[in-house]
Amino acid sequence: MWLCQKCEREFTRKNQRHVCGTGNREDVIRDRPQSVVEVYSAIEKFICKLGKVEIVTRDRYVLFRSSRIFVDLSIMKDVVRIAIHIGRTVKSPIFIKVVDDDKKVTHVAKIGNLVELREIEPLIKEAYELSLS
Repeated sequence: MWLCQKCEREFTRKNQRHVCGTGNREDVIRDRPQSVVEVYSAIEKFICKLGKVEIVTRDRYVLFRSSRIFVDLSIMKDVVRIAIHIGRTVKSPIFIKVVDDDKKVTHVAKIGNLVELREIEPLIKEAYELSLS
């Protein structure tokens, strides 16, 4: 592991390119509809129960990482766009896009309520576990 001397964040690669600091979650959810705040908060709460996770926010983007990023979010006007990075392809109508880059398969969904979130929670857990290896 490499530790940035400026921000004291840890990375798996020496001199990993990054922006120092992790941002503020309040900036991401400010002025968003209650439904979006509820979905975002539920995602964050679920992920934080999985283990040690760093949350990095910038503008409307949120990255969740252990030793590497396993989930990223875009906070949209009326939904939370989630990208889950796992090692296999999952076929489900909830995914609007699936991209296989030979290292990981990214599954993208737009989550507008807690029922939809419950459907993908097992994949979020799988992504977290994969990110530890």
